[in-house]
Amino acid sequence: MPSFATQPIIASYRFEELVDIPAFKRLLERFYETTGIPNGLVDADGTLLAMSSGKNACELFHRMQPASAERCRESNLDIMRDLCQGQISGGICRNGLMDYATPILIEGRQLATLFLGQIFHAPPDLEFFRNQARQFGYDEESYLAAIAAIPVVEKVRAEALMQVMVEMANMLAQSGLAKIRQAALEYEVNVHSERRIELEDILESSPVAIGWSNSDGNVEYINRQFTHLFGYTLEDLPDTETWYRLAYPDENYRYKIIKPWVNSALLAHQTGTIPPELEADITCKDGSKRRVVVRISWVGPLRLVNFTDITERWKQDQRKRAQDAILQMVAKGVALPVILAAIVEQIESEDPTALCSILLLDKEGQHLFCGAAPHLPDFYNHAIDGVEIGMGVGSCGTAAYLGQRVIVEDIQTHDYWKPYAQLAQSAGLRACWSEPIVSSRGKVLGTFAVYHPHPQSPDAQDIERIGFAANVASIAIENRYAYEELERRAYSDYLTGLANRRYFLEQAENELARVQRYGGLLSIFMLDVDHFKLINDTYGHKIGDLVLQHLANICKTTLRDLDVIGRIGGEEFAVLLPETGSDAAEDAAERLRRALADTRVTLPGDKTLSFTVSMGVVTLEGKGASVDTLLNQADQALYLAKNAGRNRVCTFRQVVGHPTMNGK
Repeated sequence: MPSFATQPIIASYRFEELVDIPAFKRLLERFYETTGIPNGLVDADGTLLAMSSGKNACELFHRMQPASAERCRESNLDIMRDLCQGQISGGICRNGLMDYATPILIEGRQLATLFLGQIFHAPPDLEFFRNQARQFGYDEESYLAAIAAIPVVEKVRAEALMQVMVEMANMLAQSGLAKIRQAALEYEVNVHSERRIELEDILESSPVAIGWSNSDGNVEYINRQFTHLFGYTLEDLPDTETWYRLAYPDENYRYKIIKPWVNSALLAHQTGTIPPELEADITCKDGSKRRVVVRISWVGPLRLVNFTDITERWKQDQRKRAQDAILQMVAKGVALPVILAAIVEQIESEDPTALCSILLLDKEGQHLFCGAAPHLPDFYNHAIDGVEIGMGVGSCGTAAYLGQRVIVEDIQTHDYWKPYAQLAQSAGLRACWSEPIVSSRGKVLGTFAVYHPHPQSPDAQDIERIGFAANVASIAIENRYAYEELERRAYSDYLTGLANRRYFLEQAENELARVQRYGGLLSIFMLDVDHFKLINDTYGHKIGDLVLQHLANICKTTLRDLDVIGRIGGEEFAVLLPETGSDAAEDAAERLRRALADTRVTLPGDKTLSFTVSMGVVTLEGKGASVDTLLNQADQALYLAKNAGRNRVCTFRQVVGHPTMNGK
């Protein structure tokens, strides 16, 4: 009886016999043109199969000088020694560049190795390479130019890109191997077509799902693997039309995809050419879907069809694509809710029975707020929005509180869900698995949750999927918070948290331009702490800083949200009051003055300190004024308040009546 054992076939072939090397080389070249990342491919014997690197620093300098070339050789040996099965190996070479390598494995056997590099993960230390140029006698200017041309790629992106290329190589090699096995199978079937019993014995032991139909379209045989993959038995499939209807229930898909493919296969059979393959989703008997590659051939009057299950590989590829797309969104500064919704959509697409949510922990680390939950009921999202974390506060509140994964298989019977059991039942939710989203420094940022409509325990794939989502969400959230912090620092005064001088002037210019174009009211007042130098001299600068911080807090609580408060310098502050006339501006200034005069600053030893401010108010009149003019006028009114005894509000109108007034 013919045997189709896997190992003898794979052992007798090399990588270049399974894959179209010129085509793969073009793929590597296109990868280099697109990313700027050098790459190379060697077979199991170390023979170079392809390389795309351009004129880079290694080729122009490192490999041209004996000592640095020896460093290259030693670095290559290091990275090869570190290669582990199916894992990416990488590190900084002895010449200061980052290299990666990973084996290409086909059924556990290494057929080739893919190299990626040289790259940087961060902008290079030019002083290091300047010293290296002197050490090896390179032309310093040309060498540093070559170093500057090396791409800077974040580690997570470099590893993701390499994984995509490796999976592409694996896919092509697996496809080539499958074709060889298919050809071998077809040869054996043709040789033994008269021996039907032996043929069925061969097919029953095949790891590939196989079936055949006769010239009338009646399905005569399916093997055990076919039923194992798809759930259908021979009794379920009297003919090919029934199979097409069950496997591809979308009539439009059958018409646009399946029918043209069948016709193309028939034409290939008639003309003696190789029939085309089909990659498609097949609907199984239980309603689930499997991604398969379908190949068709003829053995006499029989049409033989085999199905290679690529579901897991396809899901991983889709996951990699989604991760890459999400990271690109992060890099481009796309709004955080959009990114979080994309993460939820990806996980829900991998498990159609699941509903997912991302909750964000507030800055105080006490409450969870909805970040993304596009398919959970609105009433449910509103009910849990702002929930306080703690032990026994559902799955998410507990996970955020403990910083650990919480698996609740049945919401209705679990203690954590007792306060929310009725809410979950109304929303049709029976299981909830929650993973804390943790920053690179170990701080909990929120939670990622997966809900199911029936009691359910997660399997290994579910756990891996949840972990992936939480990790990508962590990158997106941490990046957004870092951006917001940088933005806050760029526009905020470090001591008081108020707008700094630059940001205040920008806002004032914008508001003035709006008023001058569309009309409206605008006022500004400036304030200055009375005798601030005396406070610093008496109590020290730390207490002086405490006074300024206290002043800022009173301003925030006393003035409107739309008013812009800025620290102009030292103890001097300015306030922009949009849509505010002179009377309202004076009232606001007087209200703030009284609030500041009535407050007390608590000092060490339970002592208190009071202070006052002087203010100058100006209101825009006409359209010819500039921000500088308004600030100067407010400053003059402030000086008038100082000269009049301090702890008071003066307006620029009053300054006009004192033409000789100058100085504080």
